[in-house]
Amino acid sequence: MGLIGIILVLGLLYWVSFDRENIDYKSILYLFITEIILLFLILKTSIGNWIINGLSSSLNIISASSSKGVNFVFGNLKNPGVVSQFFLDVLLPLIFICALIELLQYLRILPFIIKYVGKVLKKLFHIDEINAFAILSYPIVSNGVFVPFKDQMKEMAPNQLFTLSIYTLSNTTLTMLASYMHIIKSEFILVALVLNLFTSIIVAKIVAPYDITQVNYEISTKSTNQKSLITRLIDSMGLGFKLAINISISIIGFVSLITFVNIIFKSACGKTLTALIGYVCAPVAFLMGIDPHSIVSAGTVLATKAFTNIFVAINQINMNAVPVKTQAIVSVFLISFANLPNLGTTLGIMHTMVDEEHGEAIAKHALRLFMVATAVSIINGALAGLFYSF
Repeated sequence: MGLIGIILVLGLLYWVSFDRENIDYKSILYLFITEIILLFLILKTSIGNWIINGLSSSLNIISASSSKGVNFVFGNLKNPGVVSQFFLDVLLPLIFICALIELLQYLRILPFIIKYVGKVLKKLFHIDEINAFAILSYPIVSNGVFVPFKDQMKEMAPNQLFTLSIYTLSNTTLTMLASYMHIIKSEFILVALVLNLFTSIIVAKIVAPYDITQVNYEISTKSTNQKSLITRLIDSMGLGFKLAINISISIIGFVSLITFVNIIFKSACGKTLTALIGYVCAPVAFLMGIDPHSIVSAGTVLATKAFTNIFVAINQINMNAVPVKTQAIVSVFLISFANLPNLGTTLGIMHTMVDEEHGEAIAKHALRLFMVATAVSIINGALAGLFYSF
């Protein structure tokens, strides 16, 4: 069923394309083949098993390191009878994770990887310099990815701006990936990371194709931050704490609102709102390949993530009570920024980085952008489901 779902979604994307005549089918085919090969290597070979184990070990090291600092400050608040305390175990480690990423940036390790992997993407898949830089840098620096070419953004074609917008909504950041390790299996995180990269490029090439030969400027990966290492680390730690607080505020607010609305709906019609949403979105879950017994609960997760965030959504399903295939589909679908709150953030960035005319060119297609980013997640979930079917 997942394959049918992918075909239907691709057909929908073709229908909403801004320029069907100039879709680069050859590079899309190369991207899709590469994506499938990488997915096969990750999930079906000993090399992939080694990579998954390496990722799991790395995440465990990060978790242990961050827990040391958290426990030193908040040790007395830790309840030994509770397996996981969300703020202490998931959110506060963001302080350490942000600092670690900043250190790797300072040592030029991440810029080096971005530069040379970007050259490979550019050569193999007919991607311009900005595309390659944005898709590789966004997981590391988030919305700061636009700074190196902010002046050029005012001269970009609408389709190129739309492509950049797709990337910001269809991917996530390494900071958040590390925080997901407490609630999602490491192998699903790795699968989502690979699929987000390739599928977002494929979808962008279908929906918003443009002539990359007209993009004649290059991106420098050199840092413009002249602050000392200690200052940069302190700044990044402050950012991590702000992220933890902002996510906490969002979760508290949304969980409380959903609970309140559920009580009202339960009293009025005998069904909670989340249960009703689950029925509405069940067909989407079914098309992704989720088994019929889990499609209602999975549909609730999909809808909740679309309107809130991954942390609120994942509480709507008991992962241990569903098959591994369903776990894979739901997990991979969840790992992206494709939701309404982040849509608002993306539109705000576009208005800030470019002039009003260019910003409005993206804003008037906000619904299409949201649909396209969600389509990336649906395709990714369906692909993961296919590989976990055998």
